[in-house]
Amino acid sequence: MLKTYFKTAWRNIFRNKTTTLINLFGLSVALGAFVFIALWVQNELSFDDYHKNAKNDFLVQMKYKDNGVGPITPLPLADVLKISGEVEFVARMGRWPGTLNVDGNLFDEKSGIAVDSDWFKIFDYTVLNGDIRSFNNNPFSIIFTQSKAKQLFGNKNPIGQVIKLDTTLYQVSAIVKDNPINSSLQFDMLVPMAARLAYRKGDINNWGNFSYRTFVKVYPNTNIASIVRNATVLMGQIWGNTDYSLVLQPLHELHFDTNSTDPAFRRGSHTAVFVFSILAVLLLISASINYVNLTIAEANVRTKEISIRKIMGGNSMQLFLQFLTESFLLCLIALALSFAIMRLTLPFFDKLTETDFRLSGGSGIVWVFLLGALFISTLLNGVFPALTVALFKPLNFLHGSTILKFTNLLFRKGLVVFQFAIGVIFIIVTIVIFRQMQLAQASAAQYNRAQVVSLELPSQKLQKMGYDQQKINLFSQTFKNDLQVQSSIQGIVFASSSIEGSMNSNGIKNWYWPGMDTSVKASVANITVEPGAKNIFNLQMEEGRWFREDKSDKQNYILNETAVNELGIRQPVIGQTFARRGQDTGQIIGVIKDYSFSSLYNKIDPLVIGDYEDEYRPYFFIKIAPGNIPKTMDAIAAIWKRNIPEAPFEYRFMNQAFDNLYKDDLKVSKLVLLFSCISIIISALGLFSLSAFVAEQRRKEIGIRKVMGAAVTQITVMLSREFLALVLIAVMIASPIGYWVMNMWLQNFTYKIDVSWWVYVVAGSMVLFIALITVSFHAIRAAIANPVKTLRNE
Repeated sequence: MLKTYFKTAWRNIFRNKTTTLINLFGLSVALGAFVFIALWVQNELSFDDYHKNAKNDFLVQMKYKDNGVGPITPLPLADVLKISGEVEFVARMGRWPGTLNVDGNLFDEKSGIAVDSDWFKIFDYTVLNGDIRSFNNNPFSIIFTQSKAKQLFGNKNPIGQVIKLDTTLYQVSAIVKDNPINSSLQFDMLVPMAARLAYRKGDINNWGNFSYRTFVKVYPNTNIASIVRNATVLMGQIWGNTDYSLVLQPLHELHFDTNSTDPAFRRGSHTAVFVFSILAVLLLISASINYVNLTIAEANVRTKEISIRKIMGGNSMQLFLQFLTESFLLCLIALALSFAIMRLTLPFFDKLTETDFRLSGGSGIVWVFLLGALFISTLLNGVFPALTVALFKPLNFLHGSTILKFTNLLFRKGLVVFQFAIGVIFIIVTIVIFRQMQLAQASAAQYNRAQVVSLELPSQKLQKMGYDQQKINLFSQTFKNDLQVQSSIQGIVFASSSIEGSMNSNGIKNWYWPGMDTSVKASVANITVEPGAKNIFNLQMEEGRWFREDKSDKQNYILNETAVNELGIRQPVIGQTFARRGQDTGQIIGVIKDYSFSSLYNKIDPLVIGDYEDEYRPYFFIKIAPGNIPKTMDAIAAIWKRNIPEAPFEYRFMNQAFDNLYKDDLKVSKLVLLFSCISIIISALGLFSLSAFVAEQRRKEIGIRKVMGAAVTQITVMLSREFLALVLIAVMIASPIGYWVMNMWLQNFTYKIDVSWWVYVVAGSMVLFIALITVSFHAIRAAIANPVKTLRNE
């Protein structure tokens, strides 16, 4: 019996080639997208779960009074946690980038870290070669991941090799397996914390230097609140500062902590996981709707076959299984095609989502999702058509009835409406995300980013080379003088940080101004620049003036509009006293217009700009004349190599810095745009087939109408009207849903667009136009057909 089911199913599938091809295309693309998204969602939700007893691992954070928490902690905090005796292991992590010299070849390593010996008791690493014990015993040993070791040493055994990291020799003690893609801790190089402290001895007892991340592993079933309470009290006693309290963040929450701006860890978004999970299901449903509609439509043609089989003794269950077998067989072929599509598009998907998935036949998780997709699609596609056929009564056929009863027609129309509503929602989402990104572009355009290159001085390397602060400043000036000789360079300035993204921030207690309200809980961003920065970035003055070139303003400040308003600066603002705590009095000489120096997710913070010379300013901003970028960058690279031959030349254009702020949103918008196109194509193909079926069913009616004098236009409108009405209903249903979805997403932004009425008009018009083109093809074809042929009695 089973063999007969498959044989009959195979014959029916290939009898209707056009319908089969349309179903296979829609199902294979939708199944591929479904499995891709399922893999990505599973990866996001399983971040850091691979560590044994990960539920006992925590990141220690510090909270200042009632302000937000931060993951950066001082070095001595680990000793306090050890003394408390309530945690099992404590390990600190400090960023330790540098330049590796392997047999004379230079490699820039940005993802290096220095860790305590207990790091390997908190986090799990698979050692492929060497051992951890030698790493812990030798302060100048080093561990690489497998891929990093391959890059540095090729096929040679690296264990015991001596290499140079900046100016210090290290010995390779172990090679560990690459961090999984679902790890928040993506580091390629590890060195002992003792190596870092050899150069930064001042950090050992320095509670004011927040430069480390501290992790703990607690004992099972430990009271976390008790640990926090007791450690906070002990920290206050040892430090002598009771303004801070501790917070323990579970490791599994680290990936989805969107409030943290710490770049040391990979972040994700619960919203993105939810949205793409819904998108995957909707795409699969959309493709299944095509199958259901077309299968029921073709089942009407098979009414005679079904009736005869029932009269000859076939029961409803046999017919149900027959049609379910056809659905299963078609889904199985589509799944095989989808796997081939996934293999071809995997590099594109990995690049878009910044992942590194492997589609292997031996991968258990891949098979789980493939078989799950097969089961779900078979049910979605097969159950309703199979029930419709199984419950059809042969007596109805003898009375002239068909399978396409009123209830079935209504249901099929509902499916078409649902299918196109999905497409409309996708288009609305794409337009809104694109416009929000345009708003971000416009906010960043409040200062000039065009053809501005940012370089960061390798201060850590210079310190290791024996440079003190005075020598570093002299080195910076020499480098700047060499650059100024280039005629294509329009300006160069130093700054303490970038003018966007991550800036130095502190509370108002670090500042003083007359009438200050100490209860204000504001985070004040501050940056020091040279006077030439105004010309390079074209910062707009609201009132007052910019810094003078003669350095007479080295104790004066310029504030942004938000700083004036939130800090409560008295009027008139210009000339008001404003200074750092413990420094000579300065004054406010100017106010610049607000610009968004972080992402639009965050409100604009108060910003204070200074020009004092004693501040370390490791950032260079270089303005290049139009049309000279390639040649100028070669010249800058040559000057860099002449001055700092030990450090690779690295730079970024300010446009790239902006893109990084919205990298995740841009990634989401590209994926949504891709899925929108897929959804519309699948919907259009389904409509294409249905319109062809309707035109064929009504061909004699059309012939009679033509004989009676109906024009081609009238017949085309008649055949198109019903389908276009369904699409219009879909637009009306999808518009409020799209508004609700995007309004929820926009709530994440402090500064956001208004979703205008024209967004829905554009989305609806696009879908209506696509539907009109799709339906008109068959409508016009049927309308111009020769009525003699359509009316011939065969």
